[in-house]
Amino acid sequence: MSETSAPIDRFRAQLLGPKGRFAIIAGALVIWLMDAVFSRFLIRRGAVSGSNADTVMALETVGTLIFVATVVALVIAVLAGATRLMLRLAAVYLAFSVIQVIISVISMLASAGTQRSEGLGSLWDVGAMYALSVTVFTFVYVYLDLITPGGAFVWPARDGEEAPTPNLIDYIFISLNVNSTYGPTSEAVMSRPTKLIMGMQVLLAILMLTVLISRAVAATTS
Repeated sequence: MSETSAPIDRFRAQLLGPKGRFAIIAGALVIWLMDAVFSRFLIRRGAVSGSNADTVMALETVGTLIFVATVVALVIAVLAGATRLMLRLAAVYLAFSVIQVIISVISMLASAGTQRSEGLGSLWDVGAMYALSVTVFTFVYVYLDLITPGGAFVWPARDGEEAPTPNLIDYIFISLNVNSTYGPTSEAVMSRPTKLIMGMQVLLAILMLTVLISRAVAATTS
């Protein structure tokens, strides 16, 4: 790989290499574990109830089945070196992960007015949902950058220096910025699908903020 190649090309070569491929599986595992733990605690603590709880648990069960099937297929694809199959499987899993985040946020919002106040400690689930959203969209942005010709982002460089090769921290930074400041602060977004995904994350962040304010007011006025 030439030293003058584009940042995303260097990152793609690393990620789709022998070691990087297993990082894809590890990323899928992290997302599933966070979602599984979050869903169970969300229901156990009463953050969602009734039909909302049934929906969240049903989605988490389906997510487990999809995770197992996806990881098995990913392992096979890794061993076979089937790059296109790996990317397609990653797309399916990430799409379902985003749907899980959307359902969880909407369920929390629908139950916000029915929660009994337990002080500010009751806001833990909003923080957990925030972390899950940041994690899921981090890997979504990695995927979008990989599949977009020329990359979905323009990575800044110092004057006279070559643009650095992006890594996971860069994508976490982007996802955190979108969740908190509603846009990347340094990387330019060149992909329209990526802009749409960012818009979706912004809307989810606003909904999470609505739940946070509602819970905080209830906790401090009870």
